Amino acid sequence: MTGGELNLAWARAILRTLAEYGLEEVEITPGSRSAPLVLAARSLPAMRARVHMDERSAGYFAVGYGRTHLGPAAVVTTSGTAVGNLLPAVIEADQSDLPMILVTADRPPEMRGADANQTILQPGIFGDRVRFEADLPLPSQVELQSTGPRSMVHTVRRAVRHALGPPGGPVHLNVPFDKPLEPESTEGITLRGPADEDPRPSESELERVAEAEAAQPGSWRPRPGGRVRGSDRDTLVGHRLWAARRPLLVAGPVCDPGLDGPALARFAARRSVPTLADPLSGARFTSGIDEVGDAPILGAYDHFLRIPEVVERLEPDLVIRVGRTPTSRALEAALANWARATQIVIDDGTHRKDHQGLADHYLRASASRVLNRLAGAGGEGEDGRPGPPSSSQLRWARHWKEIEAASWQAVETGSADADNEGAYAAATVRALPAGATLFVSSSMPVRDVDAYGRPRARDLQVLGNRGASGIDGIVSSALGCAAGGAGPVVALLGDLAFYHDMNGLLAARDRDLNVVFVLVDNDGGGIFHMLPIRDFEPVFTPYFATPHGLDFRHAAQMYELPFTDVASPQELEEAVAEAVGCRGAEVIRVRTDRERNRRSHRRVQAEVARSVHELLNRETP
Repeated sequence: MTGGELNLAWARAILRTLAEYGLEEVEITPGSRSAPLVLAARSLPAMRARVHMDERSAGYFAVGYGRTHLGPAAVVTTSGTAVGNLLPAVIEADQSDLPMILVTADRPPEMRGADANQTILQPGIFGDRVRFEADLPLPSQVELQSTGPRSMVHTVRRAVRHALGPPGGPVHLNVPFDKPLEPESTEGITLRGPADEDPRPSESELERVAEAEAAQPGSWRPRPGGRVRGSDRDTLVGHRLWAARRPLLVAGPVCDPGLDGPALARFAARRSVPTLADPLSGARFTSGIDEVGDAPILGAYDHFLRIPEVVERLEPDLVIRVGRTPTSRALEAALANWARATQIVIDDGTHRKDHQGLADHYLRASASRVLNRLAGAGGEGEDGRPGPPSSSQLRWARHWKEIEAASWQAVETGSADADNEGAYAAATVRALPAGATLFVSSSMPVRDVDAYGRPRARDLQVLGNRGASGIDGIVSSALGCAAGGAGPVVALLGDLAFYHDMNGLLAARDRDLNVVFVLVDNDGGGIFHMLPIRDFEPVFTPYFATPHGLDFRHAAQMYELPFTDVASPQELEEAVAEAVGCRGAEVIRVRTDRERNRRSHRRVQAEVARSVHELLNRETP
């Protein structure tokens, strides 16, 4: 076996091992050193390989894929700075507990630190951001035939198990190759082109994988439906819920909204517990809202919790928290003000979710499992399952819902103009059909959906990169969501996020990726107009607002994407509703003014305060 043939056999063994665990998606970036891995991917029928010119875009495409597929994609790169470009996506995957497998080609170890071209120290480059990392040995025919506990194949299996979790996360396999990189000829190698794509394994392949899994002690397969684990410590929640007069459920962004969201909504409905549902919690837009009675799923809290009197009147005695810190700063501040309440965090992720240090109890358990159990009927007993809601709990929930209704009436009246970017976020949500996915960018878009996206009984999946909350990689992540099985996908993003990842639009040449990009273009960073720094001119505009003066119509033309301008929320709603039924990707742009948007937001907040104060005054004897 020649050196090139050995390299290919080695690469095929790595990818075949990944395929044993269901991996079928490989993001490939150009480079010479990774040639054995590319040839291997294109010769295995179970692999779908996509080409990305930009490693950063490839990494974020894998992030989006992992969000909807609930299984990892592999990212293959050449050596050198190509590997470093994956770091932002690795950070997001780590913070979000998303599975991802990084397979980075490298020069032989003796070339490191010796002035060899395109050679850096790749092992350990991602630090503690990966769940597992291994610097594989150079391909060896003896090692290739080994199946022992220290073999290459065993190492790859360990890596993929760490990636799958639970909780999931990124892993790194560094794969050095020596020249010659390729076999002397293609004889005996069946290579597939894009027209030959079919990642589905055959029945015989599935049987082989099952046999291989059964033969591996301790091997793990993903559980159907998502990540499930925990302990009987959730009885504590039941006892506290039974004793509480003013319970509250705070649902922040979660890793698997398709699993946790319906459980949150079901719990809220059956226990009549007011639930402050972040749009990324999976609970705000779900048919589970109407599953049992009238669920107190609330979404206007970012407006009414800015009112000190409301925060005081709505002080709970029990707060159950699920997911990451909520998007709403008003809710985050209220949680700190409610420090006298018993606060329980339910979480089974990697990173602790209590940066304000408010949790009295931190339960390492699956939130969906705990809440599904507590949603059951029956009297409170030794198992901690609470009885029916008490009359005081029902009055408490009704009070929240009255304030919620008054707030939404004010929000929808006050934002009915073309100046308010929140009105465009609300129009986008209204336009989505059941089963659609909204991928929402960080910065203002996710805040606008949070503040203006009214809860409704419609199954919509809302996703976003809130692990590290960056605006980088949004275009690629949305396209990755479509590749992972979500669809249709609508991405709501600002102009800076769009600019930051225009390279990611290259993936839209795959016409099977149905993504509508709603581009809110205010020529800069609108979020900074909401912060005190806006008063510090002449520094503010060039260094924070950063106007760019770009016309993104030209970017759409370069990538041959349909492009539409709209001028009102009603036009946007109609345009999105029409576009989600079309094949491929397109861009719908809304032009807004940063300062007028800020003033409109302030008017809405004032209108909510007036409406809620009227309600509270009517209730006062």
